[in-house]
Amino acid sequence: MRFSTLTSGIALPRPDTLASTQLVSVILIASTTYQALLALIHTHVFRITSSLVGLAEFFIYLACVVVLSRRIRPEIVITALLVAAYLFVLAILRNEVELRGFRDVMIPILFYWLGRNVGDIHYADRILKRVIGIVLFFGFFELFFLDWYSRLFDIFSYYVSLGSIATSTNFIKDSTLSLNGLRPEGIGRTILPALFGSHRISSVFLEPVSLGNFAVIVAAWGLSKQREESREMLFFVGAAVIMIALADSRYGMVTVALLVIMRLLPLGRARIVVSMLPLLSMLMLVVIGLFFRGQYADNILGRLYVSGKTLLNFNAEMVLGLAGFNVFFGDMGYASLMTRIGILLCIFLWFAFWMIRMQDERGNRFRIYIAVYMSLILCVSGTSLLALKSAGILWFLVGSYARREDSKPATVPRSAIHRPAAGEGVSYAH
Repeated sequence: MRFSTLTSGIALPRPDTLASTQLVSVILIASTTYQALLALIHTHVFRITSSLVGLAEFFIYLACVVVLSRRIRPEIVITALLVAAYLFVLAILRNEVELRGFRDVMIPILFYWLGRNVGDIHYADRILKRVIGIVLFFGFFELFFLDWYSRLFDIFSYYVSLGSIATSTNFIKDSTLSLNGLRPEGIGRTILPALFGSHRISSVFLEPVSLGNFAVIVAAWGLSKQREESREMLFFVGAAVIMIALADSRYGMVTVALLVIMRLLPLGRARIVVSMLPLLSMLMLVVIGLFFRGQYADNILGRLYVSGKTLLNFNAEMVLGLAGFNVFFGDMGYASLMTRIGILLCIFLWFAFWMIRMQDERGNRFRIYIAVYMSLILCVSGTSLLALKSAGILWFLVGSYARREDSKPATVPRSAIHRPAAGEGVSYAH
């Protein structure tokens, strides 16, 4: 972009717009692929521990802070301080510091603000396509060259080293895939079992659950487009369908089908209904826990039943996050979230999410679709919503649609425009 091309009434770069998005691209790709890189190092160089994973994430967060250091606005500082103060009070009442709570809240704040500062939907399209390209490349590499993929990434050993699973849990002898990388006998794949067998593709996410979550985010981004952007919409939704099929993501299949139906209908009062969806979801879980006469099974109804039974046993201290924060709740997302950061912070963050002023209807649609994604994933998955490898890009996309207070284009009078000599123009790299 050259100042020599500016005329009166044409937008100038806004003061908080990043001059270059190169470092932002590095951050976003790193946040999506860092687990694969660490697993590669673990397999071939040295053992990776949970402390090293935390250190890698710290450097990604630090890079975000460096990029944003000159663009931090008072409202984001106040929000971060209020959240930090709340978590410190919670730590005092617990008599124990729970670092995961700080990390869980840091990811939305940093990456949302990163996206808001870039504020360029075309750039968001481009970087998301690059990430999809990386994910699909490694996904098909895993599908067609599983032996080579397994030699590169000993995922099972990596997660054992992190303490996430025990050696005795590997029910497939000699498999280096994650624990859910293969559907057990008797259950089998839901999507195209004749084509893929029992294998569930993980790609750079190392586990198929995260690939399915990423696919839903991609589909939500595509479905938020205007009808005039139908080619972009079809690209993102098509990519999401391929990833869901590779990962055999039953959650992804159901959720994307729901989002497609929602896209075909007018928004109407969907915003009001979806804003209450977490509450409705928990009520549904409780009702299933009360009346369903069954038991846990590795299917959607079995998981909902166990989540409902667990919520029925919650007391006030657990709801407020004062107890149960060190309990592993497995696939029970609402139970995990409430005990980790407490219901009060959950409500505050949910309210803040709906208070974001979006640039246009695309942003409003994306927020509604993402609210559906978050509300439903907490019904069937424990903490995957909070994982950096999918949460980073998610909150960056939300921030990209957010409207800044100075969104009204800055203009200059024609007489104030400096007209440089030939070759003097200033360019902004993207």
